[in-house]
Amino acid sequence: MSLDNKRDPIFEQELNKLKQVLAKLKNARKELLESLNTLGKDNLKHLSDLHDSAESSDYAMFIQQLHEKNVSFNLVDKIKRQDELTYLTSEPYFARLDLKKVVSGQANASSPEDAASHESIYIGKFGYNEDTPIVTDWRAPIASIFYKYRYPQKNVTYVSPDGEVTRDLLLKRTFEINDGELVKYYNNDLQLDENEIISDKISKRTGGVLEDIIETIQESQINIIESDPRQICVVQGTVGSGKSTVAIHKLAHIFFNYHGTILPERSILVTKSSVLVSYLATLFPKLGIFDVNYKTLRELVVNIIFRESIGIKYDLDDEEGLADFSIEKIDELNSKIQKIHNHYKAVFSELLKDESFERLTSFVYNSKMSVMENVADFVSDLEEELDFQKTYLKEHPNSIKEWLYKENISNLRKLIKKAKSIKQELDSKTFPAICSDSDINPKEILGYTDTLVYLYIHLKLYGFNKVLKFQYCVVDEGQDFSVLEYLLLGSVVIHGRFCILGDLNQSYLEEGLESWSQIEQVIEDASRAQTFVLDTNYRSTKQIIEYANKVLSPYTSDYLPIPINRPGPEVEELLFDTQDELFETFREKISSDLGMLDKSVGVIFFDDSLQAKVMEIVGDECVVNKVDKKVIVRLDEKSRISYIPKGVYVSSFQVCKGLEFSKVYVLGLNIGNINNFIKAKKAFVSVTRAMNEAVIMGLK
Repeated sequence: MSLDNKRDPIFEQELNKLKQVLAKLKNARKELLESLNTLGKDNLKHLSDLHDSAESSDYAMFIQQLHEKNVSFNLVDKIKRQDELTYLTSEPYFARLDLKKVVSGQANASSPEDAASHESIYIGKFGYNEDTPIVTDWRAPIASIFYKYRYPQKNVTYVSPDGEVTRDLLLKRTFEINDGELVKYYNNDLQLDENEIISDKISKRTGGVLEDIIETIQESQINIIESDPRQICVVQGTVGSGKSTVAIHKLAHIFFNYHGTILPERSILVTKSSVLVSYLATLFPKLGIFDVNYKTLRELVVNIIFRESIGIKYDLDDEEGLADFSIEKIDELNSKIQKIHNHYKAVFSELLKDESFERLTSFVYNSKMSVMENVADFVSDLEEELDFQKTYLKEHPNSIKEWLYKENISNLRKLIKKAKSIKQELDSKTFPAICSDSDINPKEILGYTDTLVYLYIHLKLYGFNKVLKFQYCVVDEGQDFSVLEYLLLGSVVIHGRFCILGDLNQSYLEEGLESWSQIEQVIEDASRAQTFVLDTNYRSTKQIIEYANKVLSPYTSDYLPIPINRPGPEVEELLFDTQDELFETFREKISSDLGMLDKSVGVIFFDDSLQAKVMEIVGDECVVNKVDKKVIVRLDEKSRISYIPKGVYVSSFQVCKGLEFSKVYVLGLNIGNINNFIKAKKAFVSVTRAMNEAVIMGLK
């Protein structure tokens, strides 16, 4: 039931509750701001400007600089709390749960014990506590009841740190609060289709920027968000199923619930496109995340080379051989590396063959570590024992065991010298040999494929000294990564802690995955992966999804998106005799859009030769409509973009994946000319960028 009648007694009750909560939040924010004033007005102004610019990396860097000057002040937490309280004073919560403890043998509902067993939980984007919880954070375990149960019922469960908890859900209520004002509430029951709420929320979005989905997370999505981050998680998510936003909400959930185990600064979001990584990063500040890493895989590769001072020259734009680097080639490479490990394991065994040496160390060679890490552990073990023997000799200079201590010291020094000589062999023989055997010449400029192989070999033989392994990694549009890229990623993330999200129906790159099972063969512990499927499209209207499915369905019936019942206009399909006619019609339409630009508009071209003319037309029509040309955003594969909710985005189909726009023009596409699965996938990706309107324009 939806109510907005202010004479309704329940509305009045909730209105009074809202006023009480807002008073507490505003008072807490006032006290915090008074505390922050000690930083000085200039610093606060700079913080505000950086925050509003959505440049989260600059914002985090400036906070850290201030924090280092004011360590005892705990500035980082205070700034984060300020952001949270600022948001909460506008929308303190979005839902209420009334729960009753399940007590066996309870007689009736009128006993004092029964009354005490009731609790009302108000759920918000962030939590706020005084003596008791005032607002419960959506990431708290008890809040999962809101997402997993559609209506009131007995024996609902959630998992707390102490184990599974059972409650009776007496009330599930959703609120609409705008700028601190209660607009309406919904009592969720059997008659309410929650897709109506989702549809209403989506209809108010402009596209162009990524929005949080905290209020509309579905059960299938919360299962992914709450899944154990210590296991690999693979998500096949159809187009528009919210997989990217789920990924970032999962990070927020992890940092809240595993704050002692997985740290933001030791976690990373990886994509293949600069356009997409900067698009996704716009959501981090909205969820209170400022210090997580986000990079393209190429940026990560360059970062590793630079930080480890690896002396190679490279051209990462040269992708020759990437699609051909198969699972079989990876197995061959790993077999070569294993032979090297077997060799050095035998070398260490030979060193310790003498019983007088063997009793001086408990070292055991570990093939999961690099050769040099084994050497370092061995030398460290020996040096520690050497210190002990020297101490024994110093404390007992004339004892009966003096000769033994001296012999042990001599033997230990010999062992250390021999162990250190292993590095010379590794440098001069082993490493050059495996590079040569892998057709890699480090003295030449290495292409992208050879650079990945070189780094992997380097990691397995030498390890990384300055690059710490990540504690968690999210991979978005994971279908576009090659098995070789996954091989390297799996080596820089501990224990296979991945969340990999993608859609095989959008995998049209030659090097991309054919199936998710390929990941199991290259990433440690992937064989025990948790797998999920998201099959509902929440982004686009029913008409757009039905049109897109017609494009794809001749080639596959797998993972086709299921639309929610959100109506819109039919997809407009226009074919022209000449390119001039196409451009003239496009000019008329985009001019109309610019005349009242209240949403995002995506202009996607299938032919690169159209780009210059498209940019010229959009620029001209900005002048005609007296619109600042800053609304034109050119999406470039290699550039970070500042996203705006009301703008015109011009893009090739290759770089628009993962983005969404209220209205989309696809130029240079004739659906009737599609004759294979790859072309169908490209058209499918382009059409489904549209939330509300799609116009397809091509030549006959």
